[in-house]
Amino acid sequence: MAGRGAPPAFLQSLPRVLIIRTGSTAIEVQRRHGDYDRWFRDALAEHDLAFDLCDATRAAVPDGSAHVGIIVTGSVKSVLSPEPWMERLAAVLRRAEQPGVPVLAVCFGCQALAQASGGRVVRSPAGWEIGAVEVTLTGAGRLDRLFEGLPSPLPVLATHEDRVEALPPGAVLLAGNDSAPIQAFRLGDSVWGVQFHPEATTAILRELILLRRATLEADARAHGREAEGEVERLLRRLERFDARPARRLLGNFVRACLRDREPGRPM
Repeated sequence: MAGRGAPPAFLQSLPRVLIIRTGSTAIEVQRRHGDYDRWFRDALAEHDLAFDLCDATRAAVPDGSAHVGIIVTGSVKSVLSPEPWMERLAAVLRRAEQPGVPVLAVCFGCQALAQASGGRVVRSPAGWEIGAVEVTLTGAGRLDRLFEGLPSPLPVLATHEDRVEALPPGAVLLAGNDSAPIQAFRLGDSVWGVQFHPEATTAILRELILLRRATLEADARAHGREAEGEVERLLRRLERFDARPARRLLGNFVRACLRDREPGRPM
């Protein structure tokens, strides 16, 4: 019998994914939708997985070699305003290819991965990209297993003010759009960074857009767009969003994690 506090036996036998949380989302969003790690747990609920959580802002980040996959979440923080915990995370990300464990780094995680690996991150000259957008796959993206079976343009949900401006040496560009020409890239065989949020829902983005109304209206004005009605336009686009392709991307990541741990496959 399992000891007190030990997970049930069926959970102990499941493939384990490490979620590295890089802070917390707004408390108003947490009340309704949970924190960043919860978004991934919910999005991956149909897969037989167990999850371990590390909050990189509070604890040392393990290398993840005991897991089938690693997910690095988004954040309200920016790599352009460094904090001590970001360098500890960067040290882990610089070694991400070595354990042979697939990594999916999302939004802030994507930017942290790029910067840690020799790329460059800037405050986006296009301003905020938020809500329902589309990204276009490159030729390499169409062939990449993370985007297997997905359309191009690909509908995704996004919320970011920074963007990756220059790829790390050796990285492969997989997707982009006018707002952020580097929307997805790969390092090695199985370390991916994606600027958008495949785990998010339209309800989450609606909450974030409404919370940031004043900021988004000011941003629209600063970038030569009509501020009045900006939030309503963003909300209307959400109503037409199809979340299924982005969820298939997460399924592709899970399959990559499990295939890379099959007996006999090189690590």
